[in-house]
Amino acid sequence: MKLKPLGERVLLKPVSVEKTKGGLYLPESAKELKKEGEVLAVGTTKDGKELPLKQGDKVLYGGYSSEEFEIDGEKVVIVDFKDVLAKVE
Repeated sequence: MKLKPLGERVLLKPVSVEKTKGGLYLPESAKELKKEGEVLAVGTTKDGKELPLKQGDKVLYGGYSSEEFEIDGEKVVIVDFKDVLAKVE
């Protein structure tokens, strides 16, 4: 299924980190602090311009207004562009 977010929204595939660099496993509560995702699709600005992200970019995101879905057996998240904090390079 192909999705295109409407408005200033970004469709992400959350990236879960199973353990730290030192080899420690993190509990579920600690994983929620760092939200990282891979961009699957992006919407446009109100005037129709492209957002400065593209498919495959890795980003850090925050906020409380994300919507979680399962599509084709895969967990995805739609967040407002304003909640994207940084692009991981």
